Amino acid sequence: MAKQVSDLKLDDEHMTIGMDDTLQEAALRLLTITGGILVVLDGDERVKGVIGQRQLIQALANGVNPNDEPCHAHMEMDFLQVNLSDGLSAVLKDIRQRSPQAVVAVDDNETFSGYFSPGDYQEAMDLVKSLKGLGL
Repeated sequence: MAKQVSDLKLDDEHMTIGMDDTLQEAALRLLTITGGILVVLDGDERVKGVIGQRQLIQALANGVNPNDEPCHAHMEMDFLQVNLSDGLSAVLKDIRQRSPQAVVAVDDNETFSGYFSPGDYQEAMDLVKSLKGLGL
């Protein structure tokens, strides 16, 4: 009865954005989600990177024009991609070993399925701990 990534609620604390969308659009979207990130997708809905407040502020500090600058030029590419069917214990181990900037979940076709937020990380730890406590 091992828990999988698909057992978590991964549809909160993020929005998606296209690679060629502007940083202005990124800023507008980031303003609508508290503490979340933007997952940058290509035309096939595959994850190419993420943009958070830090990446946006860094771009603006460097003097780029947010009306013209595409997201792909400023996205963070240090993310861990996990499959919905991956076991939570293994995913938690990978996160601890690698410490990526973000963790994203994909389906069997590598199509984006959700963002593994810090809250999801805590929920996963709690689930794994409770299952171990039950001897499962």
